[in-house]
Amino acid sequence: MFNTINDRMAGLTSPLLPSHRIDPALLDQARVEMQCDGVPGIALGIYHNGCAATAGLGITNVLNPQPVGGDTLFQIASITKTFTATAVLQLVEQGRLHLDDPIRVHLPQFAVADADVSAAVTIRHCLTHSCGWEGDFYEDPGWGADALAAMVARMRKLVQVTPLGRMWSYNNAAFYVLGRIVEVLHGRPFEDALNEALLTPLGIDGTCFFAHDLLHRSFAVGHAEFNGQTVIARPWAMPRCGNPIGGLIASAEHLMRYAQFHLEGGTVLSDAMRLTAFEPAGPSSDTPEIGLGWWLDDTTGERVVSHGGGGNGQPCEFAIIPSRGFALAVLTNGENGRSTAQRLLKWAMQKYFGLNSPDTEPQPSTDVEAWLGTYETSFYRHVLRREGERLALDETTLKEWLDHLHPPPVSRLGMEVRPTGPDALLIAPGEREKRVATLLRDARGEIRWLRAKRRAALRK
Repeated sequence: MFNTINDRMAGLTSPLLPSHRIDPALLDQARVEMQCDGVPGIALGIYHNGCAATAGLGITNVLNPQPVGGDTLFQIASITKTFTATAVLQLVEQGRLHLDDPIRVHLPQFAVADADVSAAVTIRHCLTHSCGWEGDFYEDPGWGADALAAMVARMRKLVQVTPLGRMWSYNNAAFYVLGRIVEVLHGRPFEDALNEALLTPLGIDGTCFFAHDLLHRSFAVGHAEFNGQTVIARPWAMPRCGNPIGGLIASAEHLMRYAQFHLEGGTVLSDAMRLTAFEPAGPSSDTPEIGLGWWLDDTTGERVVSHGGGGNGQPCEFAIIPSRGFALAVLTNGENGRSTAQRLLKWAMQKYFGLNSPDTEPQPSTDVEAWLGTYETSFYRHVLRREGERLALDETTLKEWLDHLHPPPVSRLGMEVRPTGPDALLIAPGEREKRVATLLRDARGEIRWLRAKRRAALRK
C-alpha cells in the first residue's frame, strides 16, 4: 500500500525526509527512549509537505518475536475517536445531522440516569467530552452486529459526574453514542460504515477491527512489566461495542495516509469542514483545548493537533502541526510507551522546527490545604494528602477496564505533587511519566473535582 503513496509523491521533496526515509537521528533517539521505557517495539511515521516515510524498531512480541516495520499493525485505540469524529463531520456536511442536534433527534430512545441531560445532550457535547456523565463505562454485550446498540441502551444507568456542557472530562462512553449515530444514519454496522464512507475513499486499505482479520499479517502484541519481567498484556482484544471509541487496528503507514488527508485535503470532506475540527469547540479553561474529536495545544506558539491511544500495553500518539505540513505517528507495544511517544514528539518539534513546549514550573500556592482530600471516578481513587512537608498523591485502581486483565493494575502511592499555579499541579515532577492535573470548581467556587488522567474525579 505505501509504495503507492511513495509513487504518487515521487516528484516531491522534503528536507526532513530525503529519499522518503526517516531521519537516522530520529531513529537513534527512538532507540534511546525505547530502552529507557522498556518498550519492545515501535513503529514511526512522518509526513512533511507531501512526503511520507515509516520505519520500525524492535520486536512485535517477546514470546514470538518478529521485527516491527512500518506496515506492522497496532491497536491504535483512542486515535480511533478521530476517525469516528471525521465520520460524524461527513454527515454534518451532507446535511444529515447538525452538531447541535440533541442526541434524541437521531436516537429517540437514548437515555442516561439524568432525565434532563438525556433530553438536552447534543452531538457537540459528545465530540468535546463535555456531556458530563460517567465516561469510563466498559461492558461486553457480545460480538453480534447489535453490540453497539446494546451498549448504548445500557448507558441509561450512567450518572452525571460534571454538569452538562460546563467543563470537559475525557468520556469514552460519549463515543459509543457517536458510533451508534454513524451506523444508524448509514444503515450499516459501524465497521462497515466507516470503511465505506471514510477509509476506502481515502485509500486506507488493510486496517481492521477484528483479530481474525490480522492473523496472517504482521501485528504487535501489548506488553507490561510484572515481577521484574516484560510479559504479554492480556487480553488482546476489546469488546466489539468499543470499536467507535478505540477498536481500529492500523499501521504507521495507514496513519501517514490519514495524515495526508488531514494536511492536504481529500474528497471525503471539504477543506472548510476538515479544518473546523482543528478549532476550539468545547469548554476549556486550560491546556489542552478541545476541537471536534481532537486535542489542541498552542503552547509552542503554533497549534499542535493530536490524539493518543492507550490499548492494553500498546500506547500510541498521533500529532499534526498544520502550519508546518507535518505529522508524526508513534506506535508502541510497551506499557510505558506513552512516555516514549511524547518525548519523541517533543524532540521532533524542537529538532525540525525549533518549537518548544514550556516546562511546567512549580509555583507556591496559598490554597493547597483546600485541595487535600479523596477524589474518585468509577475506576480510580486519587488521594491528595500531606506527607511531611510535601504534597503526595496516591492513585488506586478500583476495578479493571477489561475483564481478566493480566497483569493486574498496580497502585501508585506517595507520588510527589507540586503546585504550578492556581488550582494546577504537577504529578511526579522530575520523572519520565510526570503529568499535570487540575482542580475544578463548581458554580459556587468550591473545589469539586480533580482532573487527572484527563478524567474529572469527584470529591468525596
